[in-house]
Amino acid sequence: MTIEEFYRTYSSASVTGSANQVLTRDPEPVERTGRVWFRLSRGGEHLAFLFSNRVDSTFADGSISRANDPGGDFEILSLRVGLVQNRGEEPETWIPVTFGGSSSRSVRAGEGEFATDPVSLPFADGDTLAYEITVRGECYPYHEELVLQSVCRDGDGWRADKRFPVPLMIGCDRPARAHIGFLGDSITQGCGTAYDSYTHWAAKIAEGLSDDLAVWDLGIGYARASDAATDGGWLARAKRCDVVNVCLGVNDLCRDRTDAAIIADLGTVVRALKAAGCRVILFTVPPFDFTGIARDRWYAVNKAVRESIAKDADALFDFAAVLGKPAPDEHLSVYGGHPNAEGCAVAARAYLAQDVLGRVLGKE
Repeated sequence: MTIEEFYRTYSSASVTGSANQVLTRDPEPVERTGRVWFRLSRGGEHLAFLFSNRVDSTFADGSISRANDPGGDFEILSLRVGLVQNRGEEPETWIPVTFGGSSSRSVRAGEGEFATDPVSLPFADGDTLAYEITVRGECYPYHEELVLQSVCRDGDGWRADKRFPVPLMIGCDRPARAHIGFLGDSITQGCGTAYDSYTHWAAKIAEGLSDDLAVWDLGIGYARASDAATDGGWLARAKRCDVVNVCLGVNDLCRDRTDAAIIADLGTVVRALKAAGCRVILFTVPPFDFTGIARDRWYAVNKAVRESIAKDADALFDFAAVLGKPAPDEHLSVYGGHPNAEGCAVAARAYLAQDVLGRVLGKE
């Protein structure tokens, strides 16, 4: 299946934040079999899976992996899926997933997006998908901060391990009136909420939306506005959405970037999305308990977001006002820098109550 065919037919069937975050750095090719369980949403008849061999955003200080870094040559030896009642269970039937009719695929170094063949697997909202992949290689992308329990085969058993590729999108063929993306960092991805809980704010927003809207969480731990502004594969995926919620800036501040640089990058991201035909909902930078110069820059960035950058967007959601303390301590978080489940629920209720998305979708 070509990438254009994939995007034309499939939309996100899970609100899990998934991405290529880190590259393995093994001294020689290693074979790994990994499993993870995804909660599905919306329901559908067929699934297909999206991958790429490039890193989406800079990890930590950038010494391990940076935005747009290419992975090396590796092999997908097998991929199979099945439905289960509960996370951790073995499906009664594993269904093999193929690539152009083949059970395996050679992935080229730095290869961009590629998709699997469709697999027939009727599912309902709330069903759990068991996913198993076997790969062999020295350098390929994985998601170190995936907020799901994941395991790798260890002899006759399994151990906690995340060093295997996960889908950038679990796509289903159920038609969607609109595709809604959430472009952000670990706060968007759901770090701060319990593993496998689906209590992050993007997921809670999704629960309050109609079934004809497909939600794709593009949040990645450590992601920066500067990563998105490179206009690489990560932003290219966001451009496939009809509406993109942009919540970036915390990690830029954590890495001592100036307010002027962050403001410029946020403007670049908004304009790039608009030029691609997306509608954009811009978020203020959430509170992260910054002190000193970072605190001052946080206020400066949010002033620019509210007063100037939002003019290029279709709507503004004042995330900081929802999650922060009253003035003069708006920079201090009420629910933690990575909002806990309570904070995420509060944020989702505010977003839905303000009908931010409805107003944007209603624009001519």
